[in-house]
Amino acid sequence: MEVFLIFPKSQQAKQELAQELAKFQSEQVLKNVQKLPCSTEQKLELVDAASKHLKAQK
Repeated sequence: MEVFLIFPKSQQAKQELAQELAKFQSEQVLKNVQKLPCSTEQKLELVDAASKHLKAQK
C-alpha cells in the first residue's frame, strides 16, 4: 500500500489543518469516553481531570 501525504504550505492552510485535526481528535476522545462502562459522573470527572492536565502542560 502506498500513502501520499501532501502538507499545506501556506500559514492559513496549516492553521486550518491543525483545527481540523483538533476537531477530529476531540470527537474521537468523546466517542471513547462515551463507550466507557462507568457512570456519567465518573466520565465527567475523567474529562475534567484530562482538561486540567492538558492546561497544566501549557
